[in-house]
Amino acid sequence: MNLELLGMSVVITFVQLLTINTVVKVENEVVFGEADGTLDCISMALTCTFNRWGTLLAVGCNDGRIVIWDFLTRGIAKIISAHIHPVCSLCIRKQHRSLDFFLISFASWSRDGHKLVSASTDNIVSLWDVLTGDCDQRFRFPSPILKVQFHPRDQNRVLVCPMKSAPVLLTLSDSKHVVLPVDDDSDLNVVASFDRRGEYIYTGNAKGKILVLKTDSQDLVASFRVTTGTSNTTAIKSIEFARKGSCFLINTADRIIRVYDGREILTCGRDGEPEPMQKLQDLVNRTPWKKCCFSGDGEYIVAGSARQHALYIWEKSIGNLVKILHGTRGELLLDVAVSKRK
Repeated sequence: MNLELLGMSVVITFVQLLTINTVVKVENEVVFGEADGTLDCISMALTCTFNRWGTLLAVGCNDGRIVIWDFLTRGIAKIISAHIHPVCSLCIRKQHRSLDFFLISFASWSRDGHKLVSASTDNIVSLWDVLTGDCDQRFRFPSPILKVQFHPRDQNRVLVCPMKSAPVLLTLSDSKHVVLPVDDDSDLNVVASFDRRGEYIYTGNAKGKILVLKTDSQDLVASFRVTTGTSNTTAIKSIEFARKGSCFLINTADRIIRVYDGREILTCGRDGEPEPMQKLQDLVNRTPWKKCCFSGDGEYIVAGSARQHALYIWEKSIGNLVKILHGTRGELLLDVAVSKRK
C-alpha cells in the first residue's frame, strides 16, 4: 500500500505537552489519525515551528527557552536559553529555532536552517546560530513583537510586526530597517507576511484592508478590503501562504477563513474586489480560530480552535470539512504547525 505522509500537525496546549496528530494519504484516500504522541517540554510550550525539511521542531517556552526536537527520534536535540521573558515569536532559517526567557510567541527558521530568529515580550528580536547556540544579533523595539519571519529566499532580511506599530523590514547585514507603509496611520494593528517566494509583502489591518507591497521597493502594487455580507469590514488576524501554488488564506475577526489566489490579487491591482476561492467556517458553533495554515502540499487547510483543543481540516479545492480532531478536554490550543515533509 502506497503511503504518502501529508503532514504532522503539532498542537501546543496550555500545559507542558505538544500533541502530535498524523495525516496520511493511503493511495487516493486521506486518513486522519488521532493523537500520535506527545512531546514533554517540561515548561509551558507557547509556539512551535518546523524547519524546511520537517526534521526539526523548534518550540518556544514561557521561561524564555527554545527547545529543538529531532522529530524523527522524538528526542531533544538542543536547548537555547537567551531571553529573560517568555518567547513570543520564533522564525528559523528552515533548520533551527531561537529562544527567549520572555514569553515566546513566534519563531522562524532561515532557509539554510543554520539561523533562527526569535522574539520575546522583552521587546527584543534575536538572531541565533543554531549549532553553537550563540546570539549573533539583537534588535530592541519600543513594543512587544507579534511576529517575526525570515524572507523565504533571502536570509539577510527579516519581517518584524511590533504591537501597535507599522511592520518593519530588517536587513541583518547592516542592521538597517525600513518601516512599511500602512493604509491608515491611526490604525496600527497591522499583521504582515511574505508571500511564498518573498517577492511581495502582504499586510492587513483592523479595518480589513489588505495591502500588497513589493518587497524590494515597498511600492504598493495591489490592495483590497475584506468585507462581511453586510459590507461591514472585519479585522485581519493573520495571513498565511501555502508552500506550493499561489494560494493564501486570511483569518479574520468574523470567524471566517477566506482563501484567495495571489495571482488574481495582483491582476486586480489597487482597490480591487477579488472574490475568495473558499470561505471556511464552523456554522454550528461559530468557532473563532487561533491559528490557521495549509498542509504541506497545499491541498488541505488546518485550523485550530481558540475555544478548545480541536483541529478542523478542510479540503481546499471544494471547501468541505473532512475531519475534526479533538484533544484533551479543558486544554486550550495555542499554536499549530504542519510538517513540510511529504
